[in-house]
Amino acid sequence: MQGASTEALLAAPTGTRRPRRRGRGPRDVDPRPGQIPGLDGLRALAIIAVLAFHFVPAALPGGFLGVDVFFVVSGFLITTLLLREIDARGRVDLLSFWRRRARRLVPPLLAVVVVSVVAARLVGGDLLVGIVRQAAGALTFTSNWLEIAAGASYFQSTSPILFVNFWSLAVEEQFYLLWPLTLVVVLAFAPSTRARVGAVAAAGLASTLLMAALFTPGSDATRVYYGTDTHLVGLMGGAALALAWADPTHRAGLRSRSWRRVRGPAVLAALLTLAALVRWSSEDSALTFRGGIALASLATVVLIAGLLEAPSPWRRAMSLRPLVWLGRRSYGIYLWHWPVLVIAGASCPMPPAPSVGPRPPRCAAPDAGAGRALVALSGGPGAPTRHPGQPR
Repeated sequence: MQGASTEALLAAPTGTRRPRRRGRGPRDVDPRPGQIPGLDGLRALAIIAVLAFHFVPAALPGGFLGVDVFFVVSGFLITTLLLREIDARGRVDLLSFWRRRARRLVPPLLAVVVVSVVAARLVGGDLLVGIVRQAAGALTFTSNWLEIAAGASYFQSTSPILFVNFWSLAVEEQFYLLWPLTLVVVLAFAPSTRARVGAVAAAGLASTLLMAALFTPGSDATRVYYGTDTHLVGLMGGAALALAWADPTHRAGLRSRSWRRVRGPAVLAALLTLAALVRWSSEDSALTFRGGIALASLATVVLIAGLLEAPSPWRRAMSLRPLVWLGRRSYGIYLWHWPVLVIAGASCPMPPAPSVGPRPPRCAAPDAGAGRALVALSGGPGAPTRHPGQPR
């Protein structure tokens, strides 16, 4: 697609196709990128980390980094889907792309918001604090910016925030809205795969540096954690990997003997790095915001690269049926888990505590009930059996 114009990639008349190019380009993109073996297993690990952080935070204080694993997976899959569409049709049908994302994201989200708001009104009390703003943010995928504007805190809230987990959905949806346009510009003006990958990686680095610059130790970090501009590194890392994988030359490298020799150690090192970050990171640590999130994202890029092309023990491990089952339901579980936990906890009187973090042990029983409800609801109203990033 070297030299392709932005107009051609975005606005080619329906029914017309650009001729297929020979040689370098994204023509070798996997025809079913959402079916890459092992990705569902990686999602399962991510949702386990997030659930552990919210249900038993002392066990995995860095479990919030599971969200960054999701970001990398989403950046990789969405970019792969877009490259496949450009290769097949010569353009990106923006309206169709956005409709597909909305069909997958909105129905289960709407079910969660409606059920949770009704339940919150029945329970009453602090659950109703800011409920209109929270619901509006959830339904419009602007939770992160609305909460920032309202001065709400992810880390030090004295009242429960019913849809606190929707900030990451807002970041992803904003990415879905803007990334197709940005990708077209990158493809049109960057002369080579190396330049394209470099440009996208540079955007991720810039976001990391902005997060580090805006973070002030000892102060509330909600702005730098919620901000789409400061939390792009995972999405950009996944997108950069997709651009590299789409190039036949780079893709052949993943089949080479040299990569196969280092793949095992590289995956093991990435897995140990991510495990260490999840186990020992802290949501109020300067290291988290000054490199920790970026390091977790980079480790996830390596883990995804280890799943591509040739079979491996890592791919087989991530393709185990229980992990696949859980990974395919990760979106529904992520949507439901926090509202269920907060509403269940509202029946357990406790002193004010951060909305995210350790809570008194006497809430263990509601947590257990919330866990059972979560399993049921994740396959309930509007819950997809595949992650929204996967194609139909």
